[in-house]
Amino acid sequence: MLGGLQSQLAQRPRLRLFLREFGLLAAAWGSLMVVVVWMALCQEWSDMRWLSRNMNYNRQKPGNWKLNHSGYKMLDDIVLDQIPLMTERWITDAVVNSAALIAVGGGMFMARGWQARAVYLRRIAWMMATLYFLRSITISVTTLPPSVKNCKPQVAHNTSDLVRIVPLMISGQLSGCTDKVFSGHTSILIITFLFWTRYARHWTFVAYSAVHTLAGIVCVLAVRLHYSVDVLLAIVLTYSVHQMYYLLLECAVRQRIVGLPRHFLHGSTMYSPGALASRRCASSEIDEIELAESEISPTQKRGSVEQKVQAVYTLGADFDDTKSTVDASFADTHFNCCHISADMLLTNRSPSTVLPTIVAWMDGLHLR
Repeated sequence: MLGGLQSQLAQRPRLRLFLREFGLLAAAWGSLMVVVVWMALCQEWSDMRWLSRNMNYNRQKPGNWKLNHSGYKMLDDIVLDQIPLMTERWITDAVVNSAALIAVGGGMFMARGWQARAVYLRRIAWMMATLYFLRSITISVTTLPPSVKNCKPQVAHNTSDLVRIVPLMISGQLSGCTDKVFSGHTSILIITFLFWTRYARHWTFVAYSAVHTLAGIVCVLAVRLHYSVDVLLAIVLTYSVHQMYYLLLECAVRQRIVGLPRHFLHGSTMYSPGALASRRCASSEIDEIELAESEISPTQKRGSVEQKVQAVYTLGADFDDTKSTVDASFADTHFNCCHISADMLLTNRSPSTVLPTIVAWMDGLHLR
């Protein structure tokens, strides 16, 4: 009986960890769903603005609209001029959707443990939510003309039409005419490729993803879903968001390891043994530590930091063992990417720690 009680008590921390991980995962994908609905509404609004300016349109009589005599002119695009038109849009949707499904399935298979899988799915959701939110802004502030002739936008005339159209736009059964800047299809393709480059265990997976991504981009342009500038901007923005996420996450990990003040990452669990030892040594023993550090080459310090940081934020790491092995000598290396000396940066203020704090919470760093 006593053994059963002890086993139940031992399982409670795991249950709490699972619930907290699941809660963060639900928050990430819930945020993504909200952003997707908002983006669909912005697409509808963009089509309505373009329609009111370029067509004779009567909102009181659904379907009663026609082109002005002047019509509309598509933008000149030297890339689209070189690519033959392909009318089978379903091919593009199949290529993009298959790339996403394979990347999610492959990442789940390669991740080590349920927590690593939860983190993988959470990162996908947060990055796509960020990209889609940026896209909702860009298609709202600037309306480009359709990239195909005779495009007929699906405009809602009342609330019931809006409720009917939005799910169809989200599922891809309907598409807008002016939701151009930037390409959401290309963002999906690029983010899957970037995830393969980070999590694949063999280069053949990366090579496959590169071919799949290139084929998808060609299909997007061939069916005239977007102008080439939309695809180019999608590549740049997606790469930037992906890199920024991991740079900020690595910054948060370094902050956690060297034991910065409590306001950086919330909760007492952020205080590692190395941080505590660092604060103990900050008084009378500081001279001895500096003397010991002077005997260690910068290359050795940097290598130790890089290895332990990589172990903390890379999927599959044994996080508990990593935290327990951080010691005072490592904490006092002061290798900190967010609080580099302002003199080295030639600025008057150090970089803000707000974004690393936010990304650390989004990624669930406080649970590892």
